[in-house]
Amino acid sequence: MKKVILLIAVYFLLVSCEKGYLVPEDELPEWLRTSIEKDEQIIKKNPKYMTSYGSWIRYKWHDEYYYEYFNLVSSTMPKPISHIGDTLNFFVNDNNTAYYKEKCCKKYVWKGPNF
Repeated sequence: MKKVILLIAVYFLLVSCEKGYLVPEDELPEWLRTSIEKDEQIIKKNPKYMTSYGSWIRYKWHDEYYYEYFNLVSSTMPKPISHIGDTLNFFVNDNNTAYYKEKCCKKYVWKGPNF
């Protein structure tokens, strides 16, 4: 019985802290907030649309934040976008670039309901 209670307590602890891993909204650039709002509107209209399987992730590279949109059902590679909205110019599929080797500090910004 103690094991069951302990497991239930751990479960509720994990569920209640689920939003705690997300980047606070006030740290997000305006272009990303706008994009997330559009995604949420699309999901409200059609919850089974591909957007509901997506997420925005923030990484740190060269002391700057970069954001990538990742979708579980998409075959495209995420494109790194800087905090000011500039896309990094290199072949996204080239995993040998310095960005892909050195990026760190992965933190989710937003997750669709089916992610």
